[in-house]
Amino acid sequence: MEDFDDNATAPEHLKGMLTAEIDAIRDAMQIVQMFLGEPMVVAVKLLQELEPKEE
Repeated sequence: MEDFDDNATAPEHLKGMLTAEIDAIRDAMQIVQMFLGEPMVVAVKLLQELEPKEE
């Protein structure tokens, strides 16, 4: 098995591709959070208020 070189560097185009992919994932997570974050909490609270209460 080959040993890895600790001082090896990635080509610049690969660094750019990885950075772009990370940015795309971060943007997608922010969009999901926008629609499922706070609005989901509000919806759950509203549904709890509408449930019939047991006495």
